[in-house]
Amino acid sequence: MDTSDTAIVPAATPGALATGAATARTLADASISANTRAAYTSALAGFDRTGAPETDAGIAACIGALYDAGRAASSAAMMVAALRFRARLNGRPSPTGPAVERALAGFRRQARDRGRGQAPAMTADDLAAIVATARQPRQSRNGRGLESAAVADRRGTVDVAIAGLAFHAGLRRSEIGQVRAADVAPAASVPGAVLVAVRRSKTNQDGSSADVRMVKNGPAAAIRTLVEQAPAPDARLIPLSGPMVARRLQAAADAACIDRRLTGHSGRVGLASELTARGASTADVMLAGGWKTSRMVAHYATGATAERGAVARFL
Repeated sequence: MDTSDTAIVPAATPGALATGAATARTLADASISANTRAAYTSALAGFDRTGAPETDAGIAACIGALYDAGRAASSAAMMVAALRFRARLNGRPSPTGPAVERALAGFRRQARDRGRGQAPAMTADDLAAIVATARQPRQSRNGRGLESAAVADRRGTVDVAIAGLAFHAGLRRSEIGQVRAADVAPAASVPGAVLVAVRRSKTNQDGSSADVRMVKNGPAAAIRTLVEQAPAPDARLIPLSGPMVARRLQAAADAACIDRRLTGHSGRVGLASELTARGASTADVMLAGGWKTSRMVAHYATGATAERGAVARFL
């Protein structure tokens, strides 16, 4: 028997197996992103508070309660996904069955207009306005007057980088906060632009796929400044949480007199819409924003697609 690889197998002692089982559980838990884990934790806590049995009928009843409470279908879907994940994590069969599937399908059909809806799109004009105004001094947080020019410049550089990563690179708010100095490189074929390697994303959670986005113009200059100021290659350029990134983007939009609410997803929606309106193919848009399928691109760019359609061109 070939024993050349036997050294990699740990001794099958009870202690080693117990440790290995705990490690396997930790690895399984790490198979989802931090954001997904947080969403699942919240959904599971809500389900557990109801005291409902973790059965097909019990979960279906909770779906009905969510519908009666006016919640969005996505809330029910998140709860179901979290329960299925917990069952897999604990080596149990899925607790959901036909009753849950029918309840979810009916929920989606009957409550299509519920929920927050699609985020307002950031436009190229919005980005230009933010770049032009971000470094203007604002009222300081302590209420003692305007920021100094140096403080305004540092804050504005971060805000411009956030806006550029959201719009040009199509990054989600949580992904913006994870960009490291080492992830940024100059774009050889586009003077002044930078390439940003996305280590992990919603559609590339294990980092196994190459994913590189481009940022140009003023936002690229802001990102280069942050790279130069980074204390180490692995330092995060914008060490902020997802909600804080969204708040900074909205504050920059307010300062630029943009009369719409921009969210942490607005740049991504705007990227798909603007590129489609300017004639980019679906494949081009998918590559620019890291989409794996054309479905979400089509959803975000619905208006732009109609404006380029047959009626617009031939009537």
